[in-house]
Amino acid sequence: MNNSQLIQLIRKYEVDTPCIVTWRDAVDNGDEFTIKGLELKEVLYDTIGFFIGIKDDYVVVAYNKENDNKTYRGIGYIPCTLVTDIRRLSDGYDGN
Repeated sequence: MNNSQLIQLIRKYEVDTPCIVTWRDAVDNGDEFTIKGLELKEVLYDTIGFFIGIKDDYVVVAYNKENDNKTYRGIGYIPCTLVTDIRRLSDGYDGN
């Protein structure tokens, strides 16, 4: 699934849906290297939270929700271009 298809899928999620967002992060390596020996390593992270929506090309996820079901604490903004997968928490988590 390409990124634009993934974003279309994400837009269908209801606000407050518990979800897992998998996203690609930048890599920084201070080791010495030669151009010939350069190896790129992809780093992926899973972020678990409550789906809030998409705003300004960011997937917005809240980490904590008060029992009043209105108040959130801790918000993450993940650039849509870095998202590689999103799934509802009810769909399960295999860690891969």
